[in-house]
Amino acid sequence: MTTVLQNEAKAIPQRADIKDRFKWDLTDIYKTEKDWESDFKKARLLLEKAGEFSGKLADSPRMLYDCLEARSALSIICDNLNQYARRSRDLDHRVSKYQVMTERAAMLSSQVLAAFSFIEPELLQIDDDRLTEMASQFPQTDIYDFYIRELIRSRAHIRSTEVEEVLAQSAMIARGPETAFTMLNDADLKYPAIKDEQGNEVQLTKQRYMKFMQSADQRVRHDAHHGFMSVYEKHINTISATLSSAINCDIFYAGARNYKDCLHCALDAGNIPVSVFHSLIETTEADLAAMHKWIELRRKLLKLDKIHTYDIICPLFPEEDYDVPYDEAVQEIIKAVEPLGKDYGIILKGAFDSRWVDVYETEGKASGAYSSSNYTSHPLVLMNYNDTVDNMFTLAHEMGHCLHSYFANKIQPYQKAQYPIFVAEVAATLNEGLMLQHLLKKVTDKKKKLFLLNRHIDNTFGTFFHQVFYAHFELKIHELVENGEALSPDIMNRMWTELTKKYYGPAITLDDYAKYKWARIPHFYVTYYVYQYATSYAASQAILDKFIAHEDGIIEKYLELLRSGGSDYPIEQLKKCGVDMTTAEPVKATLRLFAEQVDEVEKLTGV
Repeated sequence: MTTVLQNEAKAIPQRADIKDRFKWDLTDIYKTEKDWESDFKKARLLLEKAGEFSGKLADSPRMLYDCLEARSALSIICDNLNQYARRSRDLDHRVSKYQVMTERAAMLSSQVLAAFSFIEPELLQIDDDRLTEMASQFPQTDIYDFYIRELIRSRAHIRSTEVEEVLAQSAMIARGPETAFTMLNDADLKYPAIKDEQGNEVQLTKQRYMKFMQSADQRVRHDAHHGFMSVYEKHINTISATLSSAINCDIFYAGARNYKDCLHCALDAGNIPVSVFHSLIETTEADLAAMHKWIELRRKLLKLDKIHTYDIICPLFPEEDYDVPYDEAVQEIIKAVEPLGKDYGIILKGAFDSRWVDVYETEGKASGAYSSSNYTSHPLVLMNYNDTVDNMFTLAHEMGHCLHSYFANKIQPYQKAQYPIFVAEVAATLNEGLMLQHLLKKVTDKKKKLFLLNRHIDNTFGTFFHQVFYAHFELKIHELVENGEALSPDIMNRMWTELTKKYYGPAITLDDYAKYKWARIPHFYVTYYVYQYATSYAASQAILDKFIAHEDGIIEKYLELLRSGGSDYPIEQLKKCGVDMTTAEPVKATLRLFAEQVDEVEKLTGV
């Protein structure tokens, strides 16, 4: 036991062990925690003035404008409070001080929502023509124009002042399932030690698990998979309860807002037709032949009698794999995005130089990777970088989000800066596509080409096919509860197993732990989130084709997409780049490209 603990302590760095240039500089938000407290007090004082506008919004355009401005000013402060507290907490989930600050900021945000919850119900007592006329008389007419337009569109789903206030106050309660899962998943779960390729005992972490899944040694992949998933098996009843509770929250809000179901509620936020979601699943599942072929081809190339779910993402040509130190990855990414133009490249380099990225895994740090926007300073990117090619692609992905936020925040007013996720993933996955193209240009032999093709196929597998799979699972569990049935671990295990067989095909062999994978996916706590990875991936591939073809004006069209933030609906934003997601064509094109690349690997390997 002592040896394992010593290895763990030595292997997982502490925050103090990391050089400052690899850490976030949160002083760009608040210089000190005293400044955070000062803004918190300021927000509480501003909050008390919210009631001064209640019942008066129809009196004059100026009264309405001032009320909206007061809410925006308070929202900006709340965003800063939340950003600083959450980003500090994510650096070490064991520090209770930042957990408390995060809860205080979240509670304040909930109070702000409740205090201004009278706005929409009160405005919707005004007819559309009068509301449009009032907006035309605002001191600045290009700030709330899209808000008024969207308010009119969503009229049927805004409730009375009393109901809206209750819904706003319930936000803290609704966060419970996700918060409980996050703390369990990031702070409380402890993973066993396994032996690596050299026989050394290594403590599993989420980041190490993903690296072991790419090991060339099936024994290591097997041990890591079984050790990792066994932890979720032990907590499966708790996780089932948190996810079930999250779905019940979704159903409550969908019903409270007069939506047919959770799917309509979730997609309506971005004015996305439900047909886009269903078409994604139906179009994909109608053409899984290349997926099944890829699984069987993998089995042959890995020389396995049976292929398991833990054999799906390991490189097929490990001898061509290589480590990529962080600084080298930064330079590769800067070169890869050169097709996006000089302005994009300058901002990207500045982001790396100015400590917008928290780079390495440390004890207690939040797992995975993300980008988080901050309107008054700059975006921040969390990484747990471990020198893999996959991590380089992940960094490129998150910097796509980061610069999208930067351009949107720079051009748009606060009220129109926040873009929908549907468009956000386009920016991120386009960067990955550009990275692939950049690396392919450096290929000098067949094996290197095979390695990169393998990487891109696996990326499509994870970013497109897996997300469609997850979206279908999410649909199934929501529909089951919406139909009055109760979820249980056994039901979710069975659903997951059925979909695994459908997507992976007859070649896959399922072990006892494969059915638990749903339990470790945090995105299921954000309603109908994952499908947007797949639709965005398809859209980004279409835009990438335009860059490869050097289409006239594509740089400016794309940068305009980034600058547009949340000033229009995502379907319309993409149409301006020549991509229509209301058709099945972008999805079909992605499926065709995947099939062509699988065929090319088969041809080059002669298997």
